[in-house]
Amino acid sequence: MPDFLTKPTLTQEPVTLRPFRAADIPRMLAILALPQVNLYTGALTKTPGANDRFPADQQETAKIINWYQTRNQQPDRLDLAIAVSGQLFGEVVLNEYDAEHNTCNLRVLIADDATERGIGTSALTLMAAHAFNYLHLAALTLDVFDFNPRAQHVYRKVGFRQTGAIENDLMLDGQPHTTFTMCLTAKSFAKKGTQS
Repeated sequence: MPDFLTKPTLTQEPVTLRPFRAADIPRMLAILALPQVNLYTGALTKTPGANDRFPADQQETAKIINWYQTRNQQPDRLDLAIAVSGQLFGEVVLNEYDAEHNTCNLRVLIADDATERGIGTSALTLMAAHAFNYLHLAALTLDVFDFNPRAQHVYRKVGFRQTGAIENDLMLDGQPHTTFTMCLTAKSFAKKGTQS
């Protein structure tokens, strides 16, 4: 298995990926209550308003606190905080390691107020470089909803290509939506790096 227990600090100015700290937990609780975060992670059945918030109840809050307190001890996944100028804006994760194919799922979550600033592109590029150059993974996979074209654009910019579609995967506002599956191989990422 790749070395997921080493939690690196990766930097591509102005973005830093780093291990989670106890002081990050209140900010992550706030981020996880945001409307777009909940919409694009598939947690909602209705499109939220810009001012809607979805705070965790007491039991869920305790689970979230425990979750972030234990991320740095996980040997089978890599969870890193996304920070810009010292401020936390989300997380990027490698999980669901597939030993047979030497692949991982990649997941990114960014605060509503941090979109359209290049943060996602930098975070994904940093994590992909680590996945391929240090962990020696063969490919990264991810899922994205059809109603999230901004994320799809960022994923394609990094080099991900659509590999499939899961129709009727989520009901939103009474309408069925499709989840697109995407993949980025080590070979295509290296090739893209030499072209830029």
